[in-house]
Amino acid sequence: MKEGGHMKTRDAEIVFISRMNDPDELKCQQQTTTVVQGKVGESGSSLYLVFSAKIADVGQADYTIRVGGNEALILRKGALPMRQPLMVGQIVAGTYDTAYGRMETKAAAETIDSIIDASGDSGSIRIVYALSIQGQSVGKMVLDYHYKVSL
Repeated sequence: MKEGGHMKTRDAEIVFISRMNDPDELKCQQQTTTVVQGKVGESGSSLYLVFSAKIADVGQADYTIRVGGNEALILRKGALPMRQPLMVGQIVAGTYDTAYGRMETKAAAETIDSIIDASGDSGSIRIVYALSIQGQSVGKMVLDYHYKVSL
């Protein structure tokens, strides 16, 4: 992603909570919470979060999360690259690169919400989508991002 001169980003602390529900047993869920220093930016009606995080046993990955209206984009570079556009109520194709090559993904978003605090210095993003990889359902992803601008 090229940073346009008009997009101002600010340093922020980002708390990223990721949950995955198994497609068969709704009880079975994996949850991870990651706290990172990153950047938050706004461009037009879109909110961007940019941060790096370690993926266990794999290495460092750089994430860009863009949310605007009922659309979102999850971009991951570095370890396990991934590109998943999301639109509420539609199935959208994406890609996921693994040690075994590039896999096709499909995601059906249920929820794409972003809330910016009145102060403009904190906010949150929630993305909920059903994911399949190579035609196999892997379950429902619930992603929550909370950010607070570093003052």
